[in-house]
Amino acid sequence: MINKAMDKDTFVVIMAGGVGSRFWPASRNSQPKQFLDILGVGKSLIQMTYERSLNIVPASNIFVITNANYVDQVAEHLPELPAENIISEPARKNTGPCVAYISFHIQAICSNAMILLLPSDHMISNEMVFVRSLAKAIQFIDAEGGIMTLGMQAHHANTGYGYIQTGPQIEGKNIYKVATFKEKPDAQTAQEYIDSGDFVWNAGIFLFKAGDILHQFSVFAPEIYQTLYGENIYGSPEEEAFINERYPQVTSISIDYAIMEKSSNIYCMPMDIGWSDLGTWKSLFELQAKDEDEIVTNVKPENYYIEGATGLLLQLPKGKKAVISGVDNLLIVDTNDVLMIWPKDREQEIKQVKDEVASNWNLE
Repeated sequence: MINKAMDKDTFVVIMAGGVGSRFWPASRNSQPKQFLDILGVGKSLIQMTYERSLNIVPASNIFVITNANYVDQVAEHLPELPAENIISEPARKNTGPCVAYISFHIQAICSNAMILLLPSDHMISNEMVFVRSLAKAIQFIDAEGGIMTLGMQAHHANTGYGYIQTGPQIEGKNIYKVATFKEKPDAQTAQEYIDSGDFVWNAGIFLFKAGDILHQFSVFAPEIYQTLYGENIYGSPEEEAFINERYPQVTSISIDYAIMEKSSNIYCMPMDIGWSDLGTWKSLFELQAKDEDEIVTNVKPENYYIEGATGLLLQLPKGKKAVISGVDNLLIVDTNDVLMIWPKDREQEIKQVKDEVASNWNLE
């Protein structure tokens, strides 16, 4: 647990409003991937994120911000979370307005609040290293201000991640000024990033004081700040009606574009904690234990027969069996109403295919 003296002012915000389109057909608008047991461990991703957060702050200081359509699912998956700690977004406006809204809300609760922003659907295998590193990050931001982004050690040239270029190191600390944020690169550019040694993966995990981030909004995204600002509104009975009226009016923009790429007061703490954003089926394949034929599956061995096949990810619903031969490097995902058989090396196309067929089949 982080320094007890800081607990009352430290808050964890779990962002859980995304759809997870690249995990279609398992992830749907009606039940996105944060509510799925993607790893086959008996817990949904949001449950794993919540449990991880309890190593940082008490349950009373954990908030979940999610789309209005998912409030009931959050409550179902996290029954121990106080109902008032589930914050509802009336419209999908990306992470920029989301961060501004929750920062206004938490600042009304604690004027000196420190906020750790976590995606709800990521995996961290070395959680104790994460918690120990985070304690140092909190101490630094508490003393120096600014925004801290946690950068993940880049082990290979991944084109599915954004990157952070680190600048000058803070003396005596594993903390660097951020030089630039880079969008998802092509393969050659990603390799150049890795070869330079100056880049880490952007995990979308940020740490800041509520007052500091709101000041950044007032400077770099004034339209969002002014639309969502309300004197004595947050924490009052009028907050819900105010947000229902104002929130749909704001520009849809990511926190990276709105603030991070514009501010000069951003720091990065690189860490190696077994992180994955679990953004695609292929990322799940790469993380999971494999047999001698490079097969990853959620099916018990007695329920499948595979010969002359390698490099498969096989996901079947409970009770279904499979016989497979003579194919390699495929994603085979059966959700009862959809069977997807797709080349693993073309996984980035799944979102596009989902957009083309899901509405026609009423499978969104």
